[in-house]
Amino acid sequence: MGLVCGQCGRSNRDAARYCDGCGAALPAGSPEVTHALQAARTPGETFVGRERELAALRAAVDQGRAGRGRILALAGEPGIGKTRTAQALADYAQPLGLRVLWGRCHEEPGAPPYWPWYQILRSYVGSHDTAALATVLSESAGHIAELVPELLQRLPGVQAVSPTADPAQARYRLFDAITGFWKRASAGEPLLVIVDNLHWADASSLRLLEFLAPEIAGSRLVMLLTYRDMELTRAHPLSATLAELARHGAFQRIKLGGLSLAETSRFIESATGESPSAELLARVHDQTEGNPLFVAEMARFLVEESVLGAERHTRQRGRTAAANRIPEGIREAIGTRLNRLSPACNALLADAAVIGRRFELRVLTELPADPGEEVRLAAIEEALAAAVIEPAAEPGAYAFSHALIRETLYDEVPATRRSRLHLCIGAIIEALHQEDPAPVLSALAHHYCAALPGGDAGKAVEYARRAAESANELFAYEAAASFYELALQALEGGSDARARVRVQIALGNTLTKAGENPQEAENLLQQAAKSARALGLSEELAHAACAFEEASWRPGLLGHAAARLLREAVPGLGEGDSALKTQVLSQLTRALIFSGEVDEAMAIHEQAVAMARRLGDTALLAAALRTVLSERWQPERFEKRVATTVEALRLSQQVGDREQVLDAWSWRLFDLIELGEMHLREIEFEAYVRQADEIRQPFYQYIGLSSRAMLALFQGQLDESERHAKAALAFGKRMPSLDAVGIYGVQMFSVRREQGRLAELVPLIEHFVRTTPEAATWRPGLALIYAELDRREQARAEFEALATEEFRGVTRDALWLMSLVYLADVCAYLGDGLRAGALYRLLAPYGDRNIVA
Repeated sequence: MGLVCGQCGRSNRDAARYCDGCGAALPAGSPEVTHALQAARTPGETFVGRERELAALRAAVDQGRAGRGRILALAGEPGIGKTRTAQALADYAQPLGLRVLWGRCHEEPGAPPYWPWYQILRSYVGSHDTAALATVLSESAGHIAELVPELLQRLPGVQAVSPTADPAQARYRLFDAITGFWKRASAGEPLLVIVDNLHWADASSLRLLEFLAPEIAGSRLVMLLTYRDMELTRAHPLSATLAELARHGAFQRIKLGGLSLAETSRFIESATGESPSAELLARVHDQTEGNPLFVAEMARFLVEESVLGAERHTRQRGRTAAANRIPEGIREAIGTRLNRLSPACNALLADAAVIGRRFELRVLTELPADPGEEVRLAAIEEALAAAVIEPAAEPGAYAFSHALIRETLYDEVPATRRSRLHLCIGAIIEALHQEDPAPVLSALAHHYCAALPGGDAGKAVEYARRAAESANELFAYEAAASFYELALQALEGGSDARARVRVQIALGNTLTKAGENPQEAENLLQQAAKSARALGLSEELAHAACAFEEASWRPGLLGHAAARLLREAVPGLGEGDSALKTQVLSQLTRALIFSGEVDEAMAIHEQAVAMARRLGDTALLAAALRTVLSERWQPERFEKRVATTVEALRLSQQVGDREQVLDAWSWRLFDLIELGEMHLREIEFEAYVRQADEIRQPFYQYIGLSSRAMLALFQGQLDESERHAKAALAFGKRMPSLDAVGIYGVQMFSVRREQGRLAELVPLIEHFVRTTPEAATWRPGLALIYAELDRREQARAEFEALATEEFRGVTRDALWLMSLVYLADVCAYLGDGLRAGALYRLLAPYGDRNIVA
């Protein structure tokens, strides 16, 4: 039986393009047209003009095999051939012994955090036996199981990862574990990891890529990243990632351009078996600019409309009117192609487009407009034959062959119908996964939120919030923030003001964890506090104030604003004792210390500790004790502070929280240096470092590295001190919330001084002090530099500016003592006996102690 015309029902021969009865275009499923369309999609000559790019990519793969890992970025506009070029590289790499692993980013926002990495890791896990996995994963197994839960079934002995209170450390541990895994995996076999459509990656996936990048150069790992460069604005997350990657020597960017006129001609000839005329070729090339996908779509059009055949006929008669039938744009060409499909097929594809680039048949089946099994399967076959969709890896799942096809269909669905479909799809996915919705929380949040304002706001908020909490558990803070923002949008204009405040606080906490824009977190939490105040929500005000203080102190900001909020929150918590009130008082202690209001901080601290003791909560008491340990510059409190540190360490050990043990222990080690107990400090320090390494707590590992630089300086081992300082800087820069650069600057200032090389620092510090108001704490160092370099007038000018009112102009903070020591040296250089007495009185209480900055 031949092809049946959808207009008049007449049966036609298989090769026919137009109905013999009514002249209507026949479905694009005839053998001849199908063959031509498939050829147009992946023609043999697709790689015409790609020889240079492929040569560069292959050379990078060869380098990777030899142990010089590479990061390759393949950029270009949609349809330019990025994925096809990546596949060609995979085809080259596999016979050479490289294992090829793919991860694809999805354009619809319903994909879970770390989606491309999940696909890559899952593929690796699925291709290795249990023994090999256990060896390669090693201590990374527990962390990677957080992203790939099925790993727990393969390796039942995997230990759960101990939690950590510091979000920056938690994410560092995950990223460090994954990085270590890739280094071990590539040591066993060379790897080609391809991340396709990186412009759609979630921000957490990009942070992981940035973390991995410095380790690739010395491995047998080659990473190929494809992305659309036309979509990258300065605000796009990928722009910052590419700038970070470009800092590494292993990085190489390759731009794919359009095919030339001659290459376009060969492309069309390969796809259709016929060569176009010069006029037709010029029109196609002008419309497509040589973009292979667009040329392929035009080739389909030429086949389906019989333009080439008509052109040959008119050419023989001296006419070239066929060129005028070319569509004006690619979307029009795609639309023309879709118009060739039956109405039933178009209707099904429109519904599928609302589901996403990838869709499951079981979801389509449950939609209200489902036409029934026979029509549905026929429509799927028709779309497959036309290469509009293709089978996905999972049974019963399909994907649109290109994002532009899906976008064209989605944009044509009326907004009200789209909203209803999103609501319906959300309900179907919810029902299919009612036993365990965790894997699809992102998709549920996406569809229920996209269904608003006419959908179910309650479910939109619920799933957006749950998706955010799930992302936070995976340390995907940027993804969590985006879900909380969806929840806030769903709550817009609603009556549940308390829920909105709580989501604002949760979002503020998440932005603090991300650690990239503390000002944004502070602004949001101030809004939450203002709303809680207006609504009379005492507990929410307290939580907002605590979250605000957390956002302030982690990046080392002054605590005045946080102290005001926390003070305001205290009366609303009543007269009695409570855990929340204790937390507020404890954090108020820290905020006051960071404001320089030490006397009030100590009084508040006594209240917090007394309340924690009355409550009998050991963990709460340990936390309250630790908030005061950063106050280091009052000699009259030294003995009490040392005792507080010892008690905080003992209670943290009693609770069994190893992270909090390390927190208290780090202060204990500084106390031992001040006391001059260097032998005891050396013994405890090695035990401290071992525990930090055992539980892979990066902040405390960093303290270990920077402390080695400090001790080497103390012992006069200057080269060793510089080596440790550089190692600490490299380690610390991978935690954005840590001021590793500032700490490195202080250490190298001391090293360069002992080396007689302070002159190298003069231009930098002069510029810093003059242009940065917050840099006043560097002025004593600048005065010392001038003294060391015998620049008396400049040293005198800086010294006089700081010496007024017996040196009250020196900021009384953690650097105060060090600043006084510097100024004492400057004072001796200047021979200023008058100021020497004032400095002596200030320094005398510390006469029997070392000074630690």
